Amino acid sequence: MKQLFKLLDYFFVLRPTLFYPVWTVFLAGFFVQSKYGMAATNSATNHQFLGTNGIEFIWVGLFLTLLMGAVFILNQIMDRKTDDKNQKLFLIAHGHLTPKAAFIESAALIAIAVIFAFIFSIKMGILFLGILILTGWLYSFEPFKFKDRPLMGLVANGLGAFLIFFGGWIIKGSLTQDSVIYSIPYVCSVAAVYLLTTLPDVEGDASTQKLTFGVKFGVKTTVYFALILEVVALVLSYRSNDELIFYPALFSLPFFIWASVTLKMTEVLRAVKYSILLLTFTICIKWVITYSNTAFSFKYAYFFLLVGIYFLSKIYYKIRFGLTYPNLSV
Repeated sequence: MKQLFKLLDYFFVLRPTLFYPVWTVFLAGFFVQSKYGMAATNSATNHQFLGTNGIEFIWVGLFLTLLMGAVFILNQIMDRKTDDKNQKLFLIAHGHLTPKAAFIESAALIAIAVIFAFIFSIKMGILFLGILILTGWLYSFEPFKFKDRPLMGLVANGLGAFLIFFGGWIIKGSLTQDSVIYSIPYVCSVAAVYLLTTLPDVEGDASTQKLTFGVKFGVKTTVYFALILEVVALVLSYRSNDELIFYPALFSLPFFIWASVTLKMTEVLRAVKYSILLLTFTICIKWVITYSNTAFSFKYAYFFLLVGIYFLSKIYYKIRFGLTYPNLSV
């Protein structure tokens, strides 16, 4: 049994729980374009390859998942010393997977994802390359290493959210002023969460000369700035009448406010976890409503996927390492 779970290291090094925000922002782009955007006049999609059943977004989402999983591996390879200090993400940091094996897995996934994207359409291929360059190369590797630069790390995460949102949008649309306007609340919300995630690891990051936003500006400034971004997301989503981000931002706001009042790490973590949960839950409801007339298995497919990943992760980490992860406790 343990040997079987050891093989699962190659799956869980992809950090599948981080797929939740990726899927959420991607699906938001697809759903928002379907409601507010104009259909693309000339689709470059290879429908002979994908079929014409209207669920091309599943193919794109699948290969976007492979691409982002590969990016998460690259980030862990480059961050293994810091992760060791912070006692997290230890599959590579503690030698359960060698950097060489992890890099080979990442390279294979990148090749598969990018090739698919260009088969889907030229613009999707270019977008995948842009995501890879920004979140993979510029974010993790020298001489840029945006993840270790406070402002560039913030910009990279926000821009990465826009590109992922745009990936959902261009399946049936094209880059327009609307696509940028509707993406901004999601960018702000993702950026707000990113800022808070830099705080729990401040001590370990500082000891390895990793200059994140939290290390540079401290707890108070980071939490306040995250709160401002969350308020901006709420206001802009209200003005654009986008309920997919408005309600999650509205119900997440008290957690950000309380974190800014107490400045306690437990409340910071609560704001991170619950804001992601609320947005994920909202997109899940949107999926069910959108496909209410389809078969039961497809209508609740996204819900089953989310629940399946969550409980599979809990079983894996418990049996493999004796850890209770993931969880919603703080």
